[in-house]
Amino acid sequence: MKFTSLIIINCLIVFISRGQQEYQFANAVNNPYLLNPAAGGLTDVMHFEASTRMQWIGYDGGPKTVLISGNSQIGIKRNGGNALSEFNVKNDKLFKNPEITTAKRKHIIGGKIWNDAIGPFSKTSIQGSYAYHMPLTKKLNFGLGIGLGYSNFRINDTKVILNQSNDNTYDQFQGNTATQNLGDAQAGLVVYGKKLFFGISGTQILNNKVELNQIVTTNNFNRHFFMITKYKFEATSDLSIEPSVVVKMTSNSPISMDLGTRFLYKNSSWLGVQFRTSNSLIFQVGTNLIKNLYVSYAFEQSVGKIRTAGNSTHEIQLGYYLGKNRNVDKELKDKSKSSEKL
Repeated sequence: MKFTSLIIINCLIVFISRGQQEYQFANAVNNPYLLNPAAGGLTDVMHFEASTRMQWIGYDGGPKTVLISGNSQIGIKRNGGNALSEFNVKNDKLFKNPEITTAKRKHIIGGKIWNDAIGPFSKTSIQGSYAYHMPLTKKLNFGLGIGLGYSNFRINDTKVILNQSNDNTYDQFQGNTATQNLGDAQAGLVVYGKKLFFGISGTQILNNKVELNQIVTTNNFNRHFFMITKYKFEATSDLSIEPSVVVKMTSNSPISMDLGTRFLYKNSSWLGVQFRTSNSLIFQVGTNLIKNLYVSYAFEQSVGKIRTAGNSTHEIQLGYYLGKNRNVDKELKDKSKSSEKL
C-alpha cells in the first residue's frame, strides 16, 4: 500500500522536479524585494505592494499567484529616531517615485505572504526578512539580507481527474491529507545607487525533500538563484531610459533571462518591454496615482511553441508609499520660538 501511494505521489508532483518552482513576476524588475530579501529599504519610505499574476486565462487550473509584501527602514539609535522621510507632502496627483538613498547605514525589515497554485498543487508561504545596508562610497550602498519563513504545500483532490473513478488506493491516500509543512530560507545581496541596481539572491535554500503522508519522495524544493541588474539613463529632463536584465537559474531547468527596457516620464509614469528567453514578450505600463498609490500592469505574450496556452498572461501590481508624518504643530511651535527670539 505504501509503495502504491509513493507511485501516486511521484506521479502527482513530478512537475516540481522539472522547471522553475518559484513564482515569477515580470514587474519584479520594478520591485526587486519580491525576489531578494536584501532589496528592501532602498528609499526612505515604507513600501507596500499587492501583486497577482494569472496565466493561461481560459484554461482550468492555469498558474495563479497572489502576493502581498512590505518593507521599511527602521531607526536603531540610543535616543530612538525615525529612519523615514516625508513623502509627497503636497499630495500631488502624479507624484514622483521616491528617491533611492545612499551614503548611510540602514536597518531594514520586511515581510511577504503569497499563494502560488497550478492545477491541483498549491503552496502558501509567509516570510519575514532583515537586511543591513552600509555605504561603499558616497554614491553606492552595499547590503546583505536574509528571509526566514514557513510554507504549506498541498494537493487539492477536487482538481485531480482520475482515469479510474473508483480508485480506493488514491481515496485512502487523499483521506490521509496530502499536505506538507516546512520551514525555509532566502538570502541575497545588493549594490545600488540613485541610477544603478545590482542584486543576487537565492530562494528555497534548505532544498527540502517533498514528503507527503510521511512518505519521502525523490523530489526536492530546488534552490533558485536570481540576478537583477538595471541602470537609469537621463535622456532628457523629463524622460529616463532604464535597461534591465533578470537572470533565473535552478537545477533541471535551462537558464532563463528577461531582457528589457523601461521608459519613465517625469519619474512618475512608465512603459516597458521585456523579452524572456523562454520565448515570451512582456509589455508593461504603470503610473503613480493620488495619495501615494501606484499601479502597474503587464501582459505576457508567448511566441514559442506553446503560444496558444500562454497567450493570456496578465499581471497587476498595486503599491503604496508611506513616509514620516509631518508634525505641523511642532513646526508652528518652533517657528513661534524663532519669532520670539527675533
